[in-house]
Amino acid sequence: MSGWKVLYRDQLDQDRTSRSIPSKEAALKKARDLYYRQRAEIYRIEGPDGRSLLKQDIINSASDSRW
Repeated sequence: MSGWKVLYRDQLDQDRTSRSIPSKEAALKKARDLYYRQRAEIYRIEGPDGRSLLKQDIINSASDSRW
């Protein structure tokens, strides 16, 4: 089973996918880092077994955990 992956658009306007990330929480942290440090646009986070977090879910999580 593979881990979680963050799908995003980087500062060079290229679509990218992160390497495999072991947990949902770590994937949310990676998305936060990409957004704030690299100015990337986050599309979604894909998880194992076809599970996916949409951009709105990521934003909601950010406001709940006060990144």
